[in-house]
Amino acid sequence: MAKWQMVFSEFDIIFTTQKAIKSQAVADHLAENPLEDDYQPLHTYFPDEEILFIGMADDMNERCFEWKLFFDGASNSFGAGIGTILVSPEGKHYPGSTKLRFFCTNNMAEYKACIFELKMVLEMEIKDLIVFSNSDLVVHQTLKEWITRDSKILPYHCSLLDLANKFRSLEFRHIPRARNVFVDALAILSSMIQHPDELVIEPIQMQLQEKPAHCLVAEKSSDGCPWYSDIKEFLKMGFYPLGADSNAKIFLRRLSSKFILNREVVYKRTSDLGFLRCVDDDEAEYLMKEVHSGVCGSHMNGHLLAKKIMRTGYFWLTMEHDCVVLSENALNVNCMGMSCALPPQNYTV
Repeated sequence: MAKWQMVFSEFDIIFTTQKAIKSQAVADHLAENPLEDDYQPLHTYFPDEEILFIGMADDMNERCFEWKLFFDGASNSFGAGIGTILVSPEGKHYPGSTKLRFFCTNNMAEYKACIFELKMVLEMEIKDLIVFSNSDLVVHQTLKEWITRDSKILPYHCSLLDLANKFRSLEFRHIPRARNVFVDALAILSSMIQHPDELVIEPIQMQLQEKPAHCLVAEKSSDGCPWYSDIKEFLKMGFYPLGADSNAKIFLRRLSSKFILNREVVYKRTSDLGFLRCVDDDEAEYLMKEVHSGVCGSHMNGHLLAKKIMRTGYFWLTMEHDCVVLSENALNVNCMGMSCALPPQNYTV
């Protein structure tokens, strides 16, 4: 499509996005109108596209062996701070953050961040570097496109030029703030934090949570009893589990208030005064497979699958987490099946 847009651009032809076509209208039309035997496919080959590709590949090969530096500074009512990230040719990131204990403006903090990191880069004996920043002032003044007239910034500007002369290859590039959010967050954090002199602050550990915490509120029991066995015994006889402490008893009483017992079946109350039948692990697995890929299954995602099961009238504590896992596993299996079913193709470089 990109090639055809380039070809038809001289004829003032406008391309619009095709709306979704329900069912198999296009496939049915092609099946009813087969191609003739003497049909020859149209070749969308551009004679000069290899030249452009080779030029881009050479430029990428040259750039991938250079170090990259991202920096930013922040100054507010809490103080000033700088944030930097040094990226190696292998793609490793080395973040750094420093709090400035002297008064400076935001532009002075930007210069300080660049000077601080350039000194460290020179100590590492790195001679080729590409510097990225979202500050128009620092980039254009360093490239001598803008004149430096502020007496407060002039010493920083001269120091930065002296450091730049020590590099074999140093390039400054301006990027939008949206592409520099990491160092911007480091600079704001260092400027707002109040560092205690007598205490030691450990390095900040950042964890990635891929699923909501409420999806993991219960685990499968190892004794084979359903997850609602303690709730059922409390509703039926008023007994607590053996070895339960005071906190566990309070939690069980509060949790049991949301359930009712009708003979031997446990139901959960809903906000609209409805009741959902509680099921065990085997029944839950059967329900998920039947609703997801059964006769009437629509192969929906995990969150919609959990909501549909609740609308059907069933409930268990880990239903959202289990539905998400089942949906992801089914998607991975389908993707592997489609990739295996594709015919081999020959590519010429």
